Amino acid sequence: MYAKVREHDNLVRDMRSKAVLNTDKEGLQEYLRKRDLAKKEQAEQIETKNRLEKIEQDMSDIKNLLKELVNLRSKDGN
Repeated sequence: MYAKVREHDNLVRDMRSKAVLNTDKEGLQEYLRKRDLAKKEQAEQIETKNRLEKIEQDMSDIKNLLKELVNLRSKDGN
């Protein structure tokens, strides 16, 4: 058995447990949509960060290889 909470259309009180329950299904759907969107955005940010770190590492590797090539040419006298 539920009783309406005064001045709150979306709230009811469970008379057995005395818990106050929110019955706003549209609000719940909006919350779930926003939560899922936030999770997706966070995953995309993590992926972007990981890709950037990989690019930075690749650039560092390329730079080191170029330095090695220059050093080899210098030693060979070319």
